[in-house]
Amino acid sequence: CSFVEYKDVKLLYRQYAALYIVVGITESENELSVYELLHNFVEVLDKYFSRVSELDIMFNLDRVHIILDEMIQNGHVVETNKSRILAPLAALDKMAES
Repeated sequence: CSFVEYKDVKLLYRQYAALYIVVGITESENELSVYELLHNFVEVLDKYFSRVSELDIMFNLDRVHIILDEMIQNGHVVETNKSRILAPLAALDKMAES
């Protein structure tokens, strides 16, 4: 886990192969919970994209936003279950195929 502090903001970042995920947090945030959220986020991306890469994120940014919207609402974590997070995307993919 890596942190960089600058004034009243902490940057928490984690590297997965060539992919870096960076989140800015305040002093009141729990670093470990945000770190776990990052890990869960990457696991969900891996499950959806089958070994996520930065190109997957770049070319499917709308899908990544849907995943984040399912996980976080109004700054609070509302869902961590991978199947529930990916359910709306599965429905969208099913509609796109037909």
